[in-house]
Amino acid sequence: MKKSFLLLTLTATFLLMAGTIAQAQRVSFLANVSSFNIDKVDAPNADINYQGSTTLTGNLRIYSKKKWAIRLGAGIDNLKYQVDNGLTTDYEARRTDIKGLIGLEKHFVIKNSLTLYPGVYVPIVVTGDDIIQSNYENIENGNMRAGFGVVLGTNIKIFKILRVGLEFDASYDDFKTSVWESVDNVSLVPIKGINHRTSFTLGVAF
Repeated sequence: MKKSFLLLTLTATFLLMAGTIAQAQRVSFLANVSSFNIDKVDAPNADINYQGSTTLTGNLRIYSKKKWAIRLGAGIDNLKYQVDNGLTTDYEARRTDIKGLIGLEKHFVIKNSLTLYPGVYVPIVVTGDDIIQSNYENIENGNMRAGFGVVLGTNIKIFKILRVGLEFDASYDDFKTSVWESVDNVSLVPIKGINHRTSFTLGVAF
């Protein structure tokens, strides 16, 4: 239910913004693909070894005449991890989160082919269920969290509308993840700090 609400909210926000922006402004759509690692986390009775996270998002940008851009994005985060008791692996798990974001960027065009843009954004994440690959029960989450991030990106114009580029972002995230520390005990483990990633971008601009 929360996942559907998030998608509907993002859609409604986009339609509202699109209706208030002049027709002369340009629009672009870029897909971001990235992968990053999360540091090992020590729980009271176990060690959580994160095996990395992969993210795929679609990002719509609506530009003003002065090259300010409102950014709306939506996508998924795929997370895999294993829980150890110090000597052996107790179990492995995976989770898929739904992610939305809204941000503001300033785009600088260099020689009509290269664009550089810094910006800020607010990610909103609906945490999915942890699918446990063992005899443990799955962990139902369904909670929602928000953070704050900064971004620096660049893309190159190829042909008339095609864009390819790279994007670096760093975001502060403060949340807790549930893990089975024993057959009878589910604990919440805090994960705090700044996560950073580099994304490959591909899309079109009109």
